[in-house]
Amino acid sequence: MRSWKQRNKDKELSASQISTKTIEELQKAHSYIEDFLQFKASEKLDKTYIAGTKSAMKFNKDKKVYPVYRFDGTVTGRLSCAAYSVGKFKKGVSFHTLPRGENDDNNIRSIFTAPKGWAFVTSDYSGMELRVLSHIAKEVRMQKAFTEGLDLHTYSASLAFGKPYDKVSKDLRQIAKAVSFLIVYGGSAFTLSKKHGLSIKKAERIIEQWFAAYPAVPEFMDFVSDFIRENGYAYSLFGRRRHLDNVYSQDDKVVKRCLRQGLNFTIQSPASDILLCALLGITKEFKKRKLKARICATVHDSLEAVCPVEELWEAESILRDYMISNPIMKDVFGLEFSVPFEVETLVGHSFGDGVELHFDNDLVTNMGEVMEYLNVT
Repeated sequence: MRSWKQRNKDKELSASQISTKTIEELQKAHSYIEDFLQFKASEKLDKTYIAGTKSAMKFNKDKKVYPVYRFDGTVTGRLSCAAYSVGKFKKGVSFHTLPRGENDDNNIRSIFTAPKGWAFVTSDYSGMELRVLSHIAKEVRMQKAFTEGLDLHTYSASLAFGKPYDKVSKDLRQIAKAVSFLIVYGGSAFTLSKKHGLSIKKAERIIEQWFAAYPAVPEFMDFVSDFIRENGYAYSLFGRRRHLDNVYSQDDKVVKRCLRQGLNFTIQSPASDILLCALLGITKEFKKRKLKARICATVHDSLEAVCPVEELWEAESILRDYMISNPIMKDVFGLEFSVPFEVETLVGHSFGDGVELHFDNDLVTNMGEVMEYLNVT
């Protein structure tokens, strides 16, 4: 094993070698490293998704893959989607981890297509975790933004930084958005500082400003932490529990991680269950109307469906109606939300493409554009 002096000498030698390089040589080295990292990322995508899908189709003797969905597959309470096992081998892919390609060259999602003459419909809840947070924390300012149809992140920046709503810059909006999701997913000032190039002190100050804008949120966070410390578990709106025995650890880092996990659970678990309630209602309605339309996958806060083109507008209406009104959530669990749900819908040929639907009083205003995109005359 090398001594401390030897390791320090190696570092000095390395720094000396770098200092003798020209700017052009360093730029070439930087370019090479970037290309190499991109190659490694592409290699992983090919091995995980392309090769995995081909292997599954070969095993199934059909151009289809069949992932496994589990209610107990994640500790956060989200629905789990994974490849299935055949002996020692994994078959298929997880739709939940399929990456969004930045261009047509690496859009892996586009290989999952609707049958010929059918459309692929993706209906995605907008800002569901933050809607859940606003409801369970009883944060009236956040609820106001959702109820009035304001852009939450612009509104948050306006409150936190003392700017008029229409004067909020894109950068401030992005910072406010980042803070909102830090709360939901359990991030820290360090995460914010690293992502936006801020000092730790400035990141901490921004988070404090966000909390001042939404005072009911830190109060709710304190309530969850106190409950977990006292009872050793967290619970969700739908009655799920996550046991967190490590909260009694003597290690402060373990305890803090435990408390973050508990808060995360109270938000992500209900968001997932809201989607599942909508899925049940939609599936029943499809069967009741004897439609060929069917749900083929879920991805976090979205439902993926396929339907014959002639059923498109009826199927889309059912998807949208049940996701927004969610009668099963109300009838079975007795839950009425203090904020409205909002759904964004894409219609296309595959999981990886589509035209976003535009609405006016629940009526689709760009039907012509969608039908042209689907090559339907």
